[in-house]
Amino acid sequence: MAAVDQIIDDLGYKTSLQKEELLVRARTGLRFVHGAAAVWLGYSVISLPARTRVEDGHWWVEANAALRVFSQFLKKNGRSITLSWRGTGTRNKNSGAGSDKIQNNDKQPSVQASQLPVLKALRWGGDQAAVRVVFDLADNKTPIYSLKDETLTVNFAPLSSAVQQSLKAARPDISLKVQNGRTSQLLLNFPGRTAHVFMLKNPSRLVADLKQSPSADSTKDKDSTNQNNGYSSDEQPSGKGTDEIVADGNKEGSDKEPLPSASSKNSRRGSRKKIVVIDAGHGGKDPGAMAHGYREKDIALKIATRVAEEVKKNGVTVHMTRTGDTYPTLRERTAMANNWDADVFISIHLNALPKGRHSKGIEIYIMALPTDKDAMTLAKIENAEIAEGSTQNGASDKRTEMLLSILGNMQQNAKIGESTKLAEELFQSGQKSGLNMKRVAQAPFWVLRGAGMPSVLIETGFITELSEVRRLAQPAYQQKLAKAIAAGIINFIK
Repeated sequence: MAAVDQIIDDLGYKTSLQKEELLVRARTGLRFVHGAAAVWLGYSVISLPARTRVEDGHWWVEANAALRVFSQFLKKNGRSITLSWRGTGTRNKNSGAGSDKIQNNDKQPSVQASQLPVLKALRWGGDQAAVRVVFDLADNKTPIYSLKDETLTVNFAPLSSAVQQSLKAARPDISLKVQNGRTSQLLLNFPGRTAHVFMLKNPSRLVADLKQSPSADSTKDKDSTNQNNGYSSDEQPSGKGTDEIVADGNKEGSDKEPLPSASSKNSRRGSRKKIVVIDAGHGGKDPGAMAHGYREKDIALKIATRVAEEVKKNGVTVHMTRTGDTYPTLRERTAMANNWDADVFISIHLNALPKGRHSKGIEIYIMALPTDKDAMTLAKIENAEIAEGSTQNGASDKRTEMLLSILGNMQQNAKIGESTKLAEELFQSGQKSGLNMKRVAQAPFWVLRGAGMPSVLIETGFITELSEVRRLAQPAYQQKLAKAIAAGIINFIK
């Protein structure tokens, strides 16, 4: 983790605190939220592989993600500065409470072997474009590692002779050097590649994703390497939803991180007519939220139908998950989109708040770790259908918590980077149309879980607000809303 408040100070910007938020003052501001797995750059959402923490008087963000966030922040504010970590960061224990310092040194820290993890095995996977290296650990200690000049250096306890003999570089363009003594050091050199390094638990392992640099492969997105905590935005997990790692041709059920793999669908999508799937939330026996004499399923279908018609006007193929008062399950909705080989998946809903709470506006959600408590609560409400047929109380909450734990280990939606861009286009389009755009956020929605394409859930307004639901029920406003959503979709596709 890196102390972002100190990075902000080093870059010469001022901050302010508002409740559980750290705000960076700039032309395009930056907002960190305590406990959120996202950062807001202006109105854009940048997902993080771990939640923002506030400890010892500092705001902490996963180190590699911090570089990505501040690189984008500086670019947005017109500053061409390249950021990188130099050496290994250590905290100054001699400084007073609330004044801890991050010291960057070129030398490796002096540590004892007992403080370092034991390396159990080294595994390789992926393809030429995206290589994954997995360091399996025999304990839960965190290895000390550093990235410098296309070289990853990782420190372990002394290697056993069996492990040392088994170590080898599985790629001709990637070299591996081993230094074994009182402590061991593995040096991985990967010319022409970028690296994203992170820890996964249960079992404990250090993962390094090595992707060809933009200069080596101009067709890849420059920012995609670190977007997704394990695989880039244009890569799919191996298998069909099993999320099993495959190394040397064998499935290993003990690991759940997906390996990078090329998607054959992506090549097909580039040469044929674009396909958009519009999903009207709820339906049939599931009315969704109800208030003031209105039902969510009815208004959502009317809006979704209008969105579909507007998108069709732009020469795009459109499918709907339901065209009447039917009841496709949450799993069936994304299964339809996958079977149709869709390029975009949009799920239309209406928001709701408990009695005594009030809010208005349009919210756009991507599937990831929840932005805040309200986002998590909304996800549990929208996920209620997954408890269908269960006799357990709180089954929906338990399944949502399970999905949350999955997302804690990996960003499950392989398209999270593109989904964020889609959400941004929709948000911008709504603003240009004069709609009350409240925010872009994230939460674990089951209806988005299985989508193999960029996907968002749009809460078009609050059914619990009388003035807003009356407006949502009006054909003229539905059409205005549909045009704005369709424009955002088309801008994203183009």
